[in-house]
Amino acid sequence: MGKAMSNAIKAKAKIIISEFKDKLSIDFKKNKDFLKSVNLPLSKLTINLMAGYITRSLKKDKKDAEELANLGKPKDGRTTAMKEVRDTKIHG
Repeated sequence: MGKAMSNAIKAKAKIIISEFKDKLSIDFKKNKDFLKSVNLPLSKLTINLMAGYITRSLKKDKKDAEELANLGKPKDGRTTAMKEVRDTKIHG
């Protein structure tokens, strides 16, 4: 379990994501360096927390997009899960 994130950090990070999404990545260090280069009056702790939240948020978005793209595609090459059930003999 992770540490709870304050709503102020989340709100600031969401603003940064909405404004600079093309300049952010799923790499914590790159996001941290970007936040430093923006020259906002933020403490080191706030920059680290925001970079971590941004990284997690972008990773989650990427994972959700991949799952949505793979929705309905079988993982093991079978056509449907029901075909396997019909082919098995349940009664002796």
